[in-house]
Amino acid sequence: MTNNKPGLFILRLFASIIGTVIIAFGIVFSRLANMGIDPATAADVGVSNTFHWHLGNYQLAFNALLFLVILCFDRTQFGIGTIINMSLPGYIVAYFTPKFGAINDHWFGDVSYSGGILLFIIGMLLFSFGIGVYTSTNLGVSPYDSVAPLFDKNKWASYRVTRSIQDLSFFIISLIFNGPLGIGTLVIATLTGYIVQYWRQLFKKITRKLAFQ
Repeated sequence: MTNNKPGLFILRLFASIIGTVIIAFGIVFSRLANMGIDPATAADVGVSNTFHWHLGNYQLAFNALLFLVILCFDRTQFGIGTIINMSLPGYIVAYFTPKFGAINDHWFGDVSYSGGILLFIIGMLLFSFGIGVYTSTNLGVSPYDSVAPLFDKNKWASYRVTRSIQDLSFFIISLIFNGPLGIGTLVIATLTGYIVQYWRQLFKKITRKLAFQ
């Protein structure tokens, strides 16, 4: 491949979009499994359902507010990938969850316990794979993912402590607003980081060859 910078940017942009779409479909499969989803999305679903707001609109508004707050302290983490990730997932999840749910009900009926586990595993793998793809493009991270690095960078609190408090806070919000929590939420919170790390290491080798970095 020739070192064509505009071409490489378009490829990175495409990868960022694809990664974000994969994240959204991972959430869709996890919701259909009825075993719980990640705390942040569970909170978004709970709040939007409670106030009868469209999930995509609420998620976009919340991300925009958080984006403006983080922007006051750090602009280095944001890019066009940030806009993609803060705007697309909510609409994709809101549109495809009932569509896929209807297909599943028509062809398979109620999801069995083993079927739910399979759906959840597929969802978690897609979710972590999508995160690995979109973050590896280095085009910016979502406002939610930028909080912990900001605190760590300014030595206000470590990344691990900040991320744990962040996830716990959204877990509590999910409980208050009856978000789709479950054992899967704990599994996602525990394992996703390790799976994403694996994907990122793999993509790092690939992106070096493509001169993404």
